[in-house]
Amino acid sequence: MDYLDPKQQSRHQIILFVGYGCIAIAIAIATLVLVYQAYGFGLDRKGTVIQNGLTFFSSQPNPATITVNGVVSKSKTNSRLVLPENIYQVVLSRDGYRNWERTIQVDGGSVRHFDYPMLFPKTLTTKKIDTFSAAPGVATQSPDRRWLMTQQAGSITSFNSYDLKNPTKAATAVTVPDTVLSKPTTGQESWRFSEWADDNVHLVLEHVYDDKSEYVLINRENPEQSINLNTTISGTFTKLTLNNRKFDQYYVHDTASGALQTASLQLTTPTALLPQVLAYKSYGDNTVLYASTADSPAGKVVIRLRVGDKTYDLRTLPAGTTYLLDLTKYDNNLYVVLGASSQNKLFIYKDPIGQLVNEERHSLSPAQVLHVVAPNYLSFSSSAQYIVAENGTQFGVYDIENEKGYNYTAKQPLDAPAAHATWMDGNRLTYVSGGKMTVFDYDYTNHQSLMAASSTYLSAYAPDYKFIYALTPGSGAGQFDLMQTSLNSTADQ
Repeated sequence: MDYLDPKQQSRHQIILFVGYGCIAIAIAIATLVLVYQAYGFGLDRKGTVIQNGLTFFSSQPNPATITVNGVVSKSKTNSRLVLPENIYQVVLSRDGYRNWERTIQVDGGSVRHFDYPMLFPKTLTTKKIDTFSAAPGVATQSPDRRWLMTQQAGSITSFNSYDLKNPTKAATAVTVPDTVLSKPTTGQESWRFSEWADDNVHLVLEHVYDDKSEYVLINRENPEQSINLNTTISGTFTKLTLNNRKFDQYYVHDTASGALQTASLQLTTPTALLPQVLAYKSYGDNTVLYASTADSPAGKVVIRLRVGDKTYDLRTLPAGTTYLLDLTKYDNNLYVVLGASSQNKLFIYKDPIGQLVNEERHSLSPAQVLHVVAPNYLSFSSSAQYIVAENGTQFGVYDIENEKGYNYTAKQPLDAPAAHATWMDGNRLTYVSGGKMTVFDYDYTNHQSLMAASSTYLSAYAPDYKFIYALTPGSGAGQFDLMQTSLNSTADQ
């Protein structure tokens, strides 16, 4: 028998050890492959080691076909692709829609997300929602995009409130009491939009009359509770903004004296905050970025950041110019943008307080400098990932997430009276050109010309971005129509 034959037994042991060795080698190779894959490595067809990157694509609507360098992927959007490090031309497509296209760079070991692509229908379906006998004095959408408020023609105190979450529902009439407004002696009066509170119920409008203005807090749900803030808050001020976007908390600024104060509906006597302020922008409930002449060098102003009871000097800028200021948080880091229109550039700082305090620096190091000739507009996108500076068709954009800047000049001129584009959402900019709404990604890719729109008003969007609402001149003399345009193809409606 074999187990009694020493030679045969020795042969079995050798085979067994060889088998164990092969298994060990296979496990080692598999482990090495997994480790390499975990770090983004792979093999090309020639057996050369390459490093891969993970790329995620989403789209609205979903799913859409993904084509990479002319090759259709087996995966649809809302999935990931493993691609060797390289530069690729990516196209997202879906029947009935215009393609979304972009050149991307995949770095080995990187993970990139393209969550924002929007595919617009090839054929736009538009219908009339309402008609106004004259151009509305003001039209504005709430921060949650659910409510659209438009002034009724011929009445300074009458508004329509549209529920964009329920587009078939008729508009609700909102009437502000006459006693809230000061009476003009000339009979000429109008509204200027100021801002919405974060409750999506209250909004502040500026009532312009007799070369004067006053701020009115309108309660959309209970308009009889609307109040005149200039008569409610004591003292003199020329500008009012919400504090932390709360309807009952305010910053009030007197441009003549430069005094910046705080007030509320509970404490209507203002409390002094900062002197000699030329311009300011607030964030949260205790952070203010401002330009000041207090203790500034000759011919200069100092841009300062006040957080709580502490103040930090950020940069000096030339005096006698327009100052652009903005700030927000992204990924728990404070970002500050500041500049002067006369300098043709704006400075972006990441965590300026950390730079000044933790690293004991005497000057800040900008994360990016945006170069725009005579900029007149500055804004973060709703996602806070992008910062745009603009003058007409000149754009400078910074992508915080990917630490990349873009400069470009749009080919389509802005229709008057619009002076700048606005963010459509967290990733796209929009304005009216040639009587039509134009939309493009933050870096000026995927430019689209859409439906008719008036540049006097900002377009509104349904909460799920399935519809766009725009005011356009109507068929009758002086008439304006509120139009609804679907962002779905006929097959998807």
